[in-house]
Amino acid sequence: MKDVASRAGVSIMTVSRVLNNDKVSESTHDRVMEAVDALNYRLNVSARSLSGSQSYLLGFFYDNSLGSYISQYLIGVLQRCNELGYHLVLESCTYGADNVEETVSELTSRYMLDGVILPPPLCEFLPLLDALEDANVRYVRVGPGLELDRSAFVSIDDYQATYEMTEHLIDAGHKNIGFIKGDCHQGVAATRYRGFCDALASHGLAINEALVTEGDFNFAGGMTACEEILDSGEPVSAIFASNDDMASAVIATVHRRGLRVPEDIAVAGFDDTAIARSIWPQLTTVKQPIDQMSTDSVDLLIEAIRADSLLGIKLNKRDILPHSIVVRSSTVGE
Repeated sequence: MKDVASRAGVSIMTVSRVLNNDKVSESTHDRVMEAVDALNYRLNVSARSLSGSQSYLLGFFYDNSLGSYISQYLIGVLQRCNELGYHLVLESCTYGADNVEETVSELTSRYMLDGVILPPPLCEFLPLLDALEDANVRYVRVGPGLELDRSAFVSIDDYQATYEMTEHLIDAGHKNIGFIKGDCHQGVAATRYRGFCDALASHGLAINEALVTEGDFNFAGGMTACEEILDSGEPVSAIFASNDDMASAVIATVHRRGLRVPEDIAVAGFDDTAIARSIWPQLTTVKQPIDQMSTDSVDLLIEAIRADSLLGIKLNKRDILPHSIVVRSSTVGE
């Protein structure tokens, strides 16, 4: 680092600020990075951890129940950690597990984690939050719907997004709309359902309870839920599933019944994961900016770590990112 500072004509502290992504002038940043490239300098994470209170290790707890969403989110987190010189420790944790305290204890005994990122559904697993706080481990949540004042988090406006997608279906002429809720234990599932109900009410449409069921945010649950709606005997012209995995299951189930999408039943989803563009017909869905959310969750966590270690304060910032409605052929046809 001393050699880099000498070549760039700056102080060692300035080099440190550039490498840690702190704010410096553009010209200074470029000068330092030119010296870094010329000298083939690489940060030594182990040495950095010995020189201060940080380990430069972040944890990522995940539950496999949200397969496509978690996979896409994890890629963004890994990329951002790599850009900022952090390493990521992955830990599988089942939502509702009764040994969560042991999991946290074992992990913290093996690693000196600076902080942890909690995507859905673990962002709302309150015993896990309690265990992390008891172990004095900082955390940032992704898309929580419960106890929003408890920690920093990144999210979209799930209520408004669901409201707008429901209006898209209504504007397309649908009045008998089925809705597949997510896991009833997750606050975000209730938030999305509320957006659906309020959109119907604002257009003078009643909720048909026979067309509303729960799918647990996974493919298998989506298939079962779709079967229940189709077997209800009630007329239905559109089904809005509150994530893409369940929506793709709806399309598969509708096709298996010999029906057409969207001519017989229109289908909408939520998230805009890779599966939305891979299935046929391609899925109309709410686009969460997953790449930006993954980047921002890392940035929020590092900001919280520095505020705690340097200033002794707890930052609980909220980062609400914009969403959009992506209209594809599952609701409008070719």
